[in-house]
Amino acid sequence: MTNLVYRHNPITRTTHWLNALALVILVMSGFQIFNAHPHLYWGSTSEPDQAFLSIAAANDDGEVRGFFRIYGWQFDTTGVLGVQNTELGPAPRAFPSWLTIPGYFWLAGGRRWHFFFAWIFALNGLLYVIYNIANGHMRKFLFTAKDAARMPAMALYYFRIRKASPQEGEYNPLQKMAYTSVFFALTPLIILSGMAMSPQLNTAFHWLPAMFGGRQSARSIHFILTFLFVGFTFGHVFMVLMTGVLNNMRSIVTGWYKEKGSDFPEPVWLQGFKEEMIQKPARVSVSHQLPAPEPEEIGPAQKTHQGRADARQQDSGIPKSATNDAQISPENSQQTLPIHKNEAKKDIVE
Repeated sequence: MTNLVYRHNPITRTTHWLNALALVILVMSGFQIFNAHPHLYWGSTSEPDQAFLSIAAANDDGEVRGFFRIYGWQFDTTGVLGVQNTELGPAPRAFPSWLTIPGYFWLAGGRRWHFFFAWIFALNGLLYVIYNIANGHMRKFLFTAKDAARMPAMALYYFRIRKASPQEGEYNPLQKMAYTSVFFALTPLIILSGMAMSPQLNTAFHWLPAMFGGRQSARSIHFILTFLFVGFTFGHVFMVLMTGVLNNMRSIVTGWYKEKGSDFPEPVWLQGFKEEMIQKPARVSVSHQLPAPEPEEIGPAQKTHQGRADARQQDSGIPKSATNDAQISPENSQQTLPIHKNEAKKDIVE
């Protein structure tokens, strides 16, 4: 059994797609900024020999080779990272041009794209949070200790190992964990670490770089958080693919979601309410109760007729209960009343 439910309101759908666009441009313009100095450090200094992470190129016997180095471990990444073939030959470039905005090397342009969509990302996210707090929707996807116990079962359901979903409500435990982490951990940290890299804000707010251990530490944390956002995006897309692409896309575009009763059981509170209604019949208030029928007064003529009818019963052998049933039924009562009146008139004449 399937039923179509309205899952996403217009504000949720609009902010979702705006954030998706902003996140893509922020990542690609951030790679452009990173290419200007493809090394990461801890602290406040930026000495190349002290970098814990580098994506660069080296001349190996006349051949330019790209590499990725982290804490002394170096990996050859030629053809992927560190070096790119151009019309003029191999050129050092941490991230290839197809992953950056703009596609060509332009640090100032990359910063403009990055700062503009950073404001869109922050304001759009703020609108989403305020709106969902106001309508009470925010508490539906907050992760709790009860959800942690259902995470393994939900993971098995996504991998098609478990048939029945342990989901209760609109969001499952894995979704709640992801959304809670993004809203209350990743987003605040990536915004603050980005602000901590600004020289102007460092002058006005000295505590910003200090809370991260220095401007270079803030830059490294900002870079790491970027890939956590990328990981969240891939996980989100994976969940969409595993639970029905067309159904989920219709939901986030139009708001309507086709829900299967077998896959999404009723909430516990609704099941308890139904059981209680079955066990305890509904009570009708006194004001809505129907008044009991008042007994009709029997006149002398009707009593005389009833006595004669009883006498005829005894002579004919008809049980009295049968005649009583006939008199009680509405059909017979309508037919006998006129007879009662005629008999009453005969009694008066006699």
